[in-house]
Amino acid sequence: MGLTLSLISAFLYAFNVIIEKKYISYMSSEQILFLMYFGAGLGLYLLHLFSKKSKKIKSEKLTKKEMPKVILIVICELVASFLIIEALKNVNASLVSLLSIFELIMTSICAYFLFNDPIERDELIAIILVVVASIVLNFKEGIFSSVGLSSLFVIVACLCWGIENNITALISSKEPSFFTSIKCGAVSILYLIIILIKGDFYISNCILIVIGFFTYGLSILAYALSTKYLGASKATLVFSFSPIFGVILAILIYGEKITHSFMLSLVLMIMAILFINNNEKK
Repeated sequence: MGLTLSLISAFLYAFNVIIEKKYISYMSSEQILFLMYFGAGLGLYLLHLFSKKSKKIKSEKLTKKEMPKVILIVICELVASFLIIEALKNVNASLVSLLSIFELIMTSICAYFLFNDPIERDELIAIILVVVASIVLNFKEGIFSSVGLSSLFVIVACLCWGIENNITALISSKEPSFFTSIKCGAVSILYLIIILIKGDFYISNCILIVIGFFTYGLSILAYALSTKYLGASKATLVFSFSPIFGVILAILIYGEKITHSFMLSLVLMIMAILFINNNEKK
């Protein structure tokens, strides 16, 4: 059950980049993200209301002291999601999916700077592997090309997620569906405000609301449940392969060409995933 839930979580989350790539050609970034986050927030909140367990546990309510952390999490999620979808305008979904592995690296680096959490040998090896892999990916184009800048967008997005992951760990005792519904709901409201300011409120393809519920909402919920069966370390190891699933989906759905440099980067990043998840305690 734990392995199944973790695989479902990783697979559903991998669809985010694939779906966003499909709609980005005729919808604005804000419209796509508003609909998807709205679907995730609404769906998870309804699940929270129907959860008997969540009604019994009073300690799961967010306090005023935790609001600054929640605000920071929402800002990080807003910036990260926008940078990812902007990167998709210039590069293939497979490249964005592969570079998303940087989230693991950034989470460890942020833990070091924010909480003095030491970076161990395996994590350092993983960092080196991912950096080398990203250089290989962008070697021909250069950092100042459209591909290089898009890669930089993804890396900065992963930095935001790294900060978010560490802050989220501080309030991890909250019920997953409730907390995630608040985060997704807040992000969707901010995107709605941006849409209204731009005067671009024409909303189409509301199917993205349903897709957002599955790819953002159920994905996170399935991961949270899988940790109860597998433990955090093993569940994280399986979920860490979500970017690889994204690469496979991009190749199958869009027929994106895979170069030798891409394959080399793929191997290096898979090795990095295994190294960074090698420490079960962490």
